[in-house]
Formats: sequence, C-alpha cells, structure tokens
Amino acid sequence: MNTYIKQLIEKIEESTQKANFNFSEDDENIEVDSSFATDFLQGKPERISKVVGIDKYNFPGTNKLNDQQINELLQAIEILLKAYNWEFMFPENLSSSVKYQFIIDHWDTKHVHCQKGLVQVETCKFDESNCPFPGHCKVCYSFKCNEDKTPSLNKEMIDFDSLIPEINGDDQVSREDVEKFKALIKQPKNESFITGIHNYCDGRCKQCSYTDRCSSYALNSQFDMPNESDGEVNDQQLKVIFKATTELIEEELSKKGIDITEALAEMDEIESLSLEKHSLEKLAESYAEKTKRWLESNQMEIESRIVAKPEIGIQQAFESISWFQLFIPAKISRCVSGIAKADTSETDHYDAHGSAKIALIGIDESIKAWETIMTFIPQKEDSTLNILRHLSKLRSELENFVPEARNFVRPGFDE
Repeated sequence: MNTYIKQLIEKIEESTQKANFNFSEDDENIEVDSSFATDFLQGKPERISKVVGIDKYNFPGTNKLNDQQINELLQAIEILLKAYNWEFMFPENLSSSVKYQFIIDHWDTKHVHCQKGLVQVETCKFDESNCPFPGHCKVCYSFKCNEDKTPSLNKEMIDFDSLIPEINGDDQVSREDVEKFKALIKQPKNESFITGIHNYCDGRCKQCSYTDRCSSYALNSQFDMPNESDGEVNDQQLKVIFKATTELIEEELSKKGIDITEALAEMDEIESLSLEKHSLEKLAESYAEKTKRWLESNQMEIESRIVAKPEIGIQQAFESISWFQLFIPAKISRCVSGIAKADTSETDHYDAHGSAKIALIGIDESIKAWETIMTFIPQKEDSTLNILRHLSKLRSELENFVPEARNFVRPGFDE
C-alpha cells in the first residue's frame, strides 16, 4: 500500500502543477471584486474529479489506510484543491480521517471554480438529525446536551473574551481620560433624556431617531480620544471605560463599608454554583455558533452577490444577521438571569421582560433576513431553512418562557 500511496501522491502533485489558477495565501483575504463576482455567480459548476483529472476510485477508503497515510493524502489533496481555488469548510477539531473521507465521498460533486479567489465548499447543513460528522462535531449537539454542565460559550467555540481588550497592570491608561469619563458619568442628566431607553434598544445608533434623548449616546459622543486609528481608539476607549467603571464601583462600595475583594470572592462563589446554563441560553448560543459557521462557509457567496446586485437587499440581510448573532444570546441570558431573581426583585423582573422583548425583536429581524438570503440564494436553501427552524424554535420557547414580553413598553420606543 505504501508504494501505491506514493504513486497517488505523485499523481496529485502532477495535477497540482497543471493548475493555472495561481492561488496564493493572500487570496484568502482578498476583497471580492466585480470580476470574481461574475465568475462565481455565472460560472458553470463542474465535478472536482473532472477538473483535477483524478477519478474518485483512485482514493482508498480510510479503512485501508493508517494514520500517517491519511495525513499525507489529506495534505496533498488540500493543496491540490487550493491550486484550483477550492476549499472545504470544515468545523474545527475534526480528525484528518473524517476530513479525508468526507472529501473523497464528495469528490464527484459539482462546484464553480474561479481564476482568482477561493470558492468555499459548504460541508454542513446544520441539521442535527442528518449530521455529516456524527460523533465528531459537537456544534449542534453540545448545546442541547443536558449532561454537560459546562457553560456553552466556554466550549472553545465563540470566544467572547477575545472581544474584550486585555487589561494588565502594565497597560498605559491615561489618568486624564479615566477622570474625564468618571466626570461624564457623574454629571447631572439632561431632563430631556429618556430614562432607560438604551437598555432595550438594538444598539444601532446610526438608525435610531432617539439619539438626542439617550444618555448613553450622549456619553459616548462626548468621550473621544484623538490621534488614533479607529481600531486603536475603540480598544483604548474600552480600557479607559473599564478602569473608570471599576474605580467608581470601588468608591461606592467603600462608602458603604464593603470590601471589594470580599465582594468579588462572593460573586465568584455564586457563579460557581450556577455553571449550567438554561436551555434557552443554550439554544440561543447554538444559533450564534451555527450562524458563525454559516457565514464563514459562505463568505464568498454573500460578498459576490452584494457586489453583483447591491440593490436586492442581501447586504442589509447580511448586516442584520451579523449584528444580532451575539446580541440575541446576550439579551436572552440577561432575561433568564432576571427571571431567576424575579421573586425577590421587581427591578430584575422588569428588566427581564424588557430584555426578552428586544431579543424577540432581534429574532424577528433575523428571521426576515434569513428568509431574504434563502430567497435570493436558493442553492443554500437546506442550510438556511435549518437555521430558520432553529431560530423559530428559539422564538417560540422565549415567548413561552416570558408570555408577557411582547406587551412590554420600552421607554421611548413604545410610548
């Protein structure tokens, strides 16, 4: 078998050298232009086997190969596919044998290939009942597994912590900026501001007609750090905000005779006793993870259609899906937490209902956006329909969990 594997790899390398697509690693990050969009959308799908000139029967099944042979073949095949600007989009942490067998099983499937820019091959339809990687991928299963006590977002999937800048003692945070932000928080609120309006909005200030009556918007508008690029400004601002907020909390606790170290230790103890997340939270986080996978696997498809036909609404749908992807689980988590405290706190009960309503609004808009995607990209109907089913189930269960949520009157928006 070793001799055959060597000959097969030589055949794969020969086909790789014949490819005239000139792929480079830079093509992975290249912006989609009109020429790629035209090639991608108007190109005729062809069988992988026909394009590369190697028939499916040449590849042995995994049951006839050892781990080393599988790894060598998989590496050669992935290089071959990239030479023709194809890439199978697999979930993380799949073994080489699973990837190899999947590619071989789909070696005769048809896909468009372009002269420049990777064409992504979708591998998952997000249908738990027909998982292509049973026992290997836990994207869907882990969120509904009642035996798993680990919070869903700690499963090395969506890394929320990576979105927050790391603050160390060595970080140079301007004392002047910290004091400025603390002063802005402490200053008397404008009487025209609507109390609590920012708690139950969708966070998209550019589309909001109430920014002149929102204290949160006014605070953010006043706090500015010049002479930085946009990315650096955001990161530095967050560090200043966290530092200022921490100091204000410490000051208030000190006034009440509460030791901050003891308070944090008590919070850690409470958190450790409630590791398991509510089924609603798991369902919401599962949606966020599926959306992340889908967007990664169909990036070129979406961008090509936006470039080719910007007027049909795909860009708006894509932006809505991306915006609410993490917004929905965050609001549902806040809702669940508030309901748990509702017996002892009227404020938490009120906030839980407001959080549920804005989560439902986000779900409603996301459903419309996915329906737009499905309408204009019928080739993706299977995967988008499965995500829509997931989202509809989430909406139904949230409405059952908080039946009065739709009737909640959001300050400003519903008055």
